[in-house]
Amino acid sequence: MKKSELQNLRRYAGDLSGLYGMLDFTFNEGNAKGMRAIQLSNGKGLSAVLLPDRCLDIPFCNYKGVNLGLVLNQGLCAPGLFSDDDGRGFNRQFYGGLLTTCGLFNAGPPCEDDGRMHAMHGRIHNIPGENINKEEITDGDDIVLQVSAEMREASLFGEHVVLMRQIKMETESNRLIITDTVENRGFEPVPLCILYHFNFGYPLLDSGAKLHFSTTDVEPRNETAAAGLSKYNLIEEPEMGRPEECFIHTGGTGMQFGMLHNEKLGMAVAVHYNIDELPLFCQWKNMMSGDYALGLEPSAAGFYGLKNAREKGLVRFLESGKSQSYEVCIEVIDDSDRISGLATQCE
Repeated sequence: MKKSELQNLRRYAGDLSGLYGMLDFTFNEGNAKGMRAIQLSNGKGLSAVLLPDRCLDIPFCNYKGVNLGLVLNQGLCAPGLFSDDDGRGFNRQFYGGLLTTCGLFNAGPPCEDDGRMHAMHGRIHNIPGENINKEEITDGDDIVLQVSAEMREASLFGEHVVLMRQIKMETESNRLIITDTVENRGFEPVPLCILYHFNFGYPLLDSGAKLHFSTTDVEPRNETAAAGLSKYNLIEEPEMGRPEECFIHTGGTGMQFGMLHNEKLGMAVAVHYNIDELPLFCQWKNMMSGDYALGLEPSAAGFYGLKNAREKGLVRFLESGKSQSYEVCIEVIDDSDRISGLATQCE
């Protein structure tokens, strides 16, 4: 969508909200009742819902009517209903979605580190945003839909950290660009354990789909994953009781990506990230019936949990008054030449 085209389009549709734009609404029933949501539609078939009440994460995303993200049986749950449940409340409130943000101080299983308990995947995904803003901006003549918010993770005698998030949906291409800045407003160093839990589900995730990674190395997390290492890049049918498999992808510099390609649909989704900022790219392959899922997860310190990651020397610390920025991009592709070109880079 180009700004110079809008006046001509109004000859055909006086209100252009039917063609592209942002819809601000509230959920009215179930565990999601009362949560605010903002739906972005780019006019080319890409649509995504953002949750200002939960870290501006993305529960739903589709392209030309095809669901892309993971939709789990728990459904959406408002942040006020969260219960830690000895550090494992995450599993009861994890809706999957296209994006659930993990951290900021723990990514992975619950753990005790330096005398403090950390819940599974941290707290940031349950923190409502402040200073929420939505607007149309232009990049040259191209219209871009932009939403921003700030999430504050703080406690008495503890940390004071703010995540400033900006999400852009382009209208001249099918890309979602997420730009985050983590600022330490406290007076002690804090660990950086942010993890972008991008999740994909049926029908994009289906038997016969393949994964491509631009990184050079892959390592299984445990014996279960090691047994499936030869097929880490292949998606199979769901199976009753099949255990999850997790892999870590590393190697390379600068911009890297992981891509899920469903040849039957003629569609792929690529997760682009800067490996110098997010050095561990986590792959969650879960072929279990009912919880059929794939996670492609750029991360600052992996999915080991803070204690384990600190012992492995994976954790970077953010000093008082300093900030760290990250940018990740979701690219939805139905151009066969573009898909082939990205796949070729991974050979």
